Amino acid sequence: MKISTLLTKDSVFSQVRCTSKKSALEIISHIAAEKLDIDAQRLFNDLISREKIGSTGVGSGIAIPHVKIDSSLPATAVFIQCETPIDYDSYDGNKVDILFAIFVPEDRCQEYLATLSEISQKLLNKTFLKQLRTAESAETLFELLQAE
Repeated sequence: MKISTLLTKDSVFSQVRCTSKKSALEIISHIAAEKLDIDAQRLFNDLISREKIGSTGVGSGIAIPHVKIDSSLPATAVFIQCETPIDYDSYDGNKVDILFAIFVPEDRCQEYLATLSEISQKLLNKTFLKQLRTAESAETLFELLQAE
């Protein structure tokens, strides 16, 4: 499962106004719920439950919230670049401004782990991360994320 197969133009957002971790996860839930045609509150609850296990803030201002979804649904992702960094309880204590959320069917867990690794490696590349942070439109973000 590649990043390019998870993201669509309508799931990448630039300069999103997030006031907190909760508001960012609510925004992500609504976007994903619309794409998957399922209940946004359920997705939000799943994301919050996952965060209670441990923060998905991986450091360097990046969070990769992720949850399993029903096997009948397609894997999908939502990418948001926050207008201003938010408190996220990241392991390194830094605020987060880049969120790459992944929703993967339960029966595709192995692919999901490989995808998480790929996303982490790509996002933690300092040059790439700087490009994401300075991108001024969702279209530019999408193009950057689609490049393999």
